[in-house]
Amino acid sequence: MIQNNAKINDTLSKEIRKANETRGMWYYQLVKAAGRYGLDEEAYARSAIRKLGNLYRKNYPDTDSISQFMGAFMNDQTIKQFHAELVSMTDEEAIVHFHYCPMCGAWTKLTEDEKEIGLICDCAMDVDRGVFDLYDHIGFKLERAIGTGDGVCELHFVKKGSVK
Repeated sequence: MIQNNAKINDTLSKEIRKANETRGMWYYQLVKAAGRYGLDEEAYARSAIRKLGNLYRKNYPDTDSISQFMGAFMNDQTIKQFHAELVSMTDEEAIVHFHYCPMCGAWTKLTEDEKEIGLICDCAMDVDRGVFDLYDHIGFKLERAIGTGDGVCELHFVKKGSVK
């Protein structure tokens, strides 16, 4: 069962949450529309979402350093929005837990099908995969996800060559 509850509720966080819920609804509708038009839902959506991640790459520093990247990634907005926690960080790897996902909050309003939510969630993570397609020395791996019923989203940022 998906557990996803916002605990930070100041005005700014609520407004940013609404924007991320809208983004989640776009991802959901993109996957569903592909199916209605006879396209492979997953392949079509993943390609489009991953390209969006390629565009988002410009929002992050041009660095090979995990710690420099994390300095930009773990900003106040990310921390508040996703209830983000930097669990550990070395020169080789950083692990971040998201304790809340506004996009998953939107998906649970659109469907009760947890398998479908898990698919949409993993497709949505292709934004992040797309960002890291364009990093030469930093990789990304999603280990756990709220949208698949895990208690947190666990994001691993690793030196390329270390991705398991």
